[in-house]
Amino acid sequence: MLYARHPTDEERQELERMVRQEVGRVSQRARMVMLSIRRKKVPEIADIFDVSRATVRFWLHRFNELGPIGLYDEERSGRPRKITEDVKDTIRQIVQSSPEQEGHQATFWTVAMLISALTMKLKVKFSRSAIRHVLHQIDLRWGRPRLAMPNKVDPQKAQKQWDIVKAVVEAPEEAAILYGDESRVQLLPLIRAMWHWVGQQIRIPTPGTNVSRALFGALNIRTGQWTYLVRERMCQDDFIAFLEHLLVVYANVPIILIIDNYSSHTARSVRDWLARQDRLQVYYLPKYCSHLNPVEGIWLRLKEKTAANRLYGSMRMLLQAVTTFFNEMSPQCALTWAAA
Repeated sequence: MLYARHPTDEERQELERMVRQEVGRVSQRARMVMLSIRRKKVPEIADIFDVSRATVRFWLHRFNELGPIGLYDEERSGRPRKITEDVKDTIRQIVQSSPEQEGHQATFWTVAMLISALTMKLKVKFSRSAIRHVLHQIDLRWGRPRLAMPNKVDPQKAQKQWDIVKAVVEAPEEAAILYGDESRVQLLPLIRAMWHWVGQQIRIPTPGTNVSRALFGALNIRTGQWTYLVRERMCQDDFIAFLEHLLVVYANVPIILIIDNYSSHTARSVRDWLARQDRLQVYYLPKYCSHLNPVEGIWLRLKEKTAANRLYGSMRMLLQAVTTFFNEMSPQCALTWAAA
């Protein structure tokens, strides 16, 4: 009966390491040897690993002759690799160019187009799986781009920021310092990534006819107080209604409102209305800098918690969820989200 020979201390340590750290067949072979050392017979080992007895005998003989190193596969000769460093460099060059430069009527590269371009350049045909593997090796991933603000700078950016800082610093203690913004909620659910069982993609029903409402909101950065107003639209008249609402909420105190440059904020009727006020002063953020408005963080949490992957039966139910969200949002929580 064939058994593995008694290993030295170093060989035993190496076998134990191979069992723990090696993967696939090498780890399995090391376990075969360890079982044989414990005087398990060849037929028993073959049954445990569901392999032939000849396979077990082969690796026991290899261990007896060469030790643990004999449990690794020997280098095999085969056809040369298609994916060489030259191929990888060519792919890097191609993906950094426009598909139109290579004769494709497309705005971005796909695996099929890369295979076509490589075949033209290198006269070698590659499989889709091979190209995908190379793309991952050179740190490329398939994913959706993100929209970005235009690469522009408001020439008055520094002056506007200084005016805002000066107004906030010099504001009296009782003044309300507000950041304002608007957003939209709609019956059509927002689709967000979520966990689901394999093969059971979640289906989110649609309302059939979409209905939306405008939300105007303002955050007091001194106290965390949140004020909002629901309107049908985001027109200049709706914005004026929101300004009037702020005058009621913050009665008898000066108000400094910092907002972006949305068209309804800068309309002539709005400026005329503001000119007739003595308690409410509006300061505009620099253009192309909506990310400087902390209210954006609150809108983000609102939509994630109330609108993502959920269909409401009516606008009334959706607005009730919005009301519940804001009622549960503490001033400290609002300031935390705004600062995120």
